[in-house]
Amino acid sequence: MRLLVSALACFLSIAALAQTPAEPDAKPAPHREPPPGTLHSVTVKGNQLYTSADIIRESGLKPGQHITAGIIEQARKKLQDTELFNDVADEYRFTAGPTPGYDITFEVAENQQLFPMRFERIGLSPDAARACLKEHVDLYSDRIPGTQGVLNRYTAAMQECVKAGNPKLKIHALISNDDPQQLAVLFAPETPAPAISQVVVSGNQAVDTGTILRAVNQVAVGVPLSDTRLKLILDGTIRPLYAAKGYAAVSFPKVETEPSKDNLGVIVKVQIADGPAFKFGTIRFRGSGMEEDVIRSTIPFKPGAPYDGEKVDNFRLSLLQNLKRHGMLDASVLTNSDTDDSNRTVNVTYTVTPGAVYNFAKLDVQGLDITSQPVIEKLWGEKPGHPFNPEYPDFFMKRVAQEGIFDNLGDSRTDYTADISTHNVTVHLYFKGGESAANRAKREREQKDKQTSDGNWSPW
Repeated sequence: MRLLVSALACFLSIAALAQTPAEPDAKPAPHREPPPGTLHSVTVKGNQLYTSADIIRESGLKPGQHITAGIIEQARKKLQDTELFNDVADEYRFTAGPTPGYDITFEVAENQQLFPMRFERIGLSPDAARACLKEHVDLYSDRIPGTQGVLNRYTAAMQECVKAGNPKLKIHALISNDDPQQLAVLFAPETPAPAISQVVVSGNQAVDTGTILRAVNQVAVGVPLSDTRLKLILDGTIRPLYAAKGYAAVSFPKVETEPSKDNLGVIVKVQIADGPAFKFGTIRFRGSGMEEDVIRSTIPFKPGAPYDGEKVDNFRLSLLQNLKRHGMLDASVLTNSDTDDSNRTVNVTYTVTPGAVYNFAKLDVQGLDITSQPVIEKLWGEKPGHPFNPEYPDFFMKRVAQEGIFDNLGDSRTDYTADISTHNVTVHLYFKGGESAANRAKREREQKDKQTSDGNWSPW
C-alpha cells in the first residue's frame, strides 16, 4: 500500500512538471547568418530590357570579393532603388570550407509601364541626346519608367549633356500628352514654350497657299510650340488637302521657326514637297456584317482612279451608317491606306466589325395626354423584335411636326436606351407644348414684311 502511494505521488509530480509554462524571458534560438566568404558568381533572371552584365555592374558586386549577408542585401536594395524593377529578390548558395564560396542569383521583375523619350528646345538633335544619355546613365534604355527616381537620374544626365552648349539652360522632365496616341517623357527647358503666332508655307503647287493657310492657322495659332503638336497639326490640316487631290506622299522636308516681331510668339515656316500624284490600287474588305458584293457595288471610286483620301473616309462613314441602320449600334469601320511608291498607288483596306444586332423593344412617350398618346403610338412604324434603326426616331418626330398633328407642338426631341445585355432598345419621345415651327416661321415672316413696308427699315 505504501508503495502504491509513492508511485502515485511520483506520477503527479511528473504531470505537474509537464504542464509548467516556459519561463517568460525564454527566447527562440537566434537566426544564424551565413558565414562570410568569397563571391564566386552572380546570375540574373527575369530581365529582358536590361542585360545581365549591366544589372550585375549596377549591383556593385564583383566575383572574387569578400561577401557577407549584409553586402548581398545592400546589392539587392541598390537594384530595387533604381526604380527600374517592380521587385528584386535574391537567393544564394555557398560551399562549406575554410572560406565559403557564394553563388548569388537575382530575380528581377522589370517595370512594364515604359514611355519613349522626346526632346524639345534643348539644342541637341534627338539622336545626339540619346547618345549622350547612353554615356551618362547606367542601365540606359530608350523607353523608361515615369517614376520620379528615374526621371531625376535622366534629367541630371541631360543637364550634363547640354552644359557645354548652353550652361544656363535648366532641363526638366515630365510625362507629356502632346500626342494623345502615345504618352512620352519629354525633356525640355523649364521655361514655357512660346505660342505659335503664325504659320507660313512655301514650295506648294498642287494646293493653293490661301487654302492651306486658312486650314492650318485656324488650328495652330495660339498653340504652345512643340515638335509633336506641330506634326499633328500639319498632318491633320495640310495632308488631307493634298490627299483629296491624289497627293498621298506630301511631306514637310524643312520646318523652321523665328521670333515674331509683333508679339511674343513664334512664326513657323513650313516647306512643302507635293510629291507625285497617286491613284487607287487594290480595295479590300475584312470582317463581316455586310455582303462584300453589296459593299463593292456602292464604292464611289475604283482602282486606277485618282486617289482621294476624303472619298476614302466618306465611304467609311457611309458603311458605318449603313451597319447602324441595320441595328448594329456598336459597329466600327476602320481604314488602312498603304502607299505603294513604286506603282504610285494607294491600297485601301476596310476592316468592318459589326457587333451585335439591337432590336426595338418598346416606345416610351412623354408629355402627351391620354388622348394624344395612342395616336402617336399608332403612327409609330418600328415593330418590336425587329432591328432598330437609330435614325428612325428623329425622322418620325419630323414627320409628326410636318403633318401638323398637334397645333401647339414646340421643340420636341427623341432619345433611346440600349441594353447591352439583352440588346433591346427603348425609344423615348419627348413632346413639349409651345409655338409650332410653322407658326414661328409665319410670325417671323410677317415681322420681316412689316419692317420692309413701314418705311423705317434700312440695311445700314
